[in-house]
Amino acid sequence: MKTYEKISFLFTGTAYIAAGILILMHPRFFYLWIAAIFFIQGILSFIRAAKKTSKKTKNG
Repeated sequence: MKTYEKISFLFTGTAYIAAGILILMHPRFFYLWIAAIFFIQGILSFIRAAKKTSKKTKNG
């Protein structure tokens, strides 16, 4: 295993543990945060779909 892979696994593991602790301490905050992420991803999906549609109409 290469050094950057080890560092990546350590960082990911630390982030998961920290997120788990924060969820246990402040569950409502994370419910709101996760809802906001889904909302933003939904908007970005619509934007990507609109961009692909507009490219097809311009070129085709």
